Amino acid sequence: MSVPYTIHEGARLRRILRRKEVVILQYAKKVSMSPQGLYRYFWQANIKKSKLAALLAAVPVSQEEFYHWSSIEGAPCHQGELLLLHLAKLGMKIERFAESLQLSPSQLFEWVDAPVFSALQLEKLSGLFPDLSFLETPQLFSQEINWREAYLDVCEANHQHIRKIATLEQKIMDLESIVSK
Repeated sequence: MSVPYTIHEGARLRRILRRKEVVILQYAKKVSMSPQGLYRYFWQANIKKSKLAALLAAVPVSQEEFYHWSSIEGAPCHQGELLLLHLAKLGMKIERFAESLQLSPSQLFEWVDAPVFSALQLEKLSGLFPDLSFLETPQLFSQEINWREAYLDVCEANHQHIRKIATLEQKIMDLESIVSK
């Protein structure tokens, strides 16, 4: 099985669970974990193969489907996901966007989880975006999504490697100080 690019496995798992409308509490019980423990995996760029296989078997999704998953292909996106894609295309940060809507970032993330926006939410969005057609046409993003996801996943992996290097450098300095004494 060839993976087309490096992916953030935790984020990919969360997207698949959202797409399949899996309830986290029930899924956590199914995989014998607490919801908090499960959320910890959503932040991990790399999940052990044995654990990933167990997590995917409970969905059920094969590893081939997992590594080649695209949120655009097959089924239409919900409006929250389309909003995130539009913000990424514009290069707008979530925090700045939340401020312009006079929302906290946590409130905005609740919006993103909504499959369909309410009339009030659409009214607030139309104040920032005169043309809301991006909420109805996921095809606008289909050519860019795989490359954008690949870039974000590689950035996340690079940050994780930088943290590992910093930790190893600190351990080396500690060992050198012990040896020099």
